Amino acid sequence: MANQKINCTVHDCEYCNCDQNCCQLKDIKVCNCAPEHEKEATMCASYEKRNEK
Repeated sequence: MANQKINCTVHDCEYCNCDQNCCQLKDIKVCNCAPEHEKEATMCASYEKRNEK
């Protein structure tokens, strides 16, 4: 799939383009980070906190 836009408003992630509210990665994987495996705990597996400058 070419030129897919991935909407994202997680502005503290280094891959988020905050001006356009979209992810800069070509594709993402999601993971479930809670032991309960609830839908609300699902997030992007590529998340990396934006460095404070």
